[in-house]
Amino acid sequence: MQTRIKELRKERKLHQSELAAKINVSQQTVSRIENGDTTLPADILIDLARFFNVSIDYLLYQTDSRRTPDFQVEFNAVLEKNYRLCKLYENLNSKNQDLLLSLAEQLKEKE
Repeated sequence: MQTRIKELRKERKLHQSELAAKINVSQQTVSRIENGDTTLPADILIDLARFFNVSIDYLLYQTDSRRTPDFQVEFNAVLEKNYRLCKLYENLNSKNQDLLLSLAEQLKEKE
């Protein structure tokens, strides 16, 4: 658990003091958690999982999947939509593919 929390913190380029402020604990508490010098209270575990948007099981090494069940459902829906779009795109001739890309770029610029 300590290693994963440290990895997640470093991925976000946060110092221990910055993470501590985000979850309302002291920098010393974050240091002790990362070094395994303390037992992790449930409320802090929940706050860490929410902050990093990972499952508690991931923090506790019960799974290697970072995704929470709700996130996984949303992710799968987006993945399915993108897959359908890519399949449609692949079935177009090259002229229409170029046209679609151009249209998408124009729409993005108007946002």
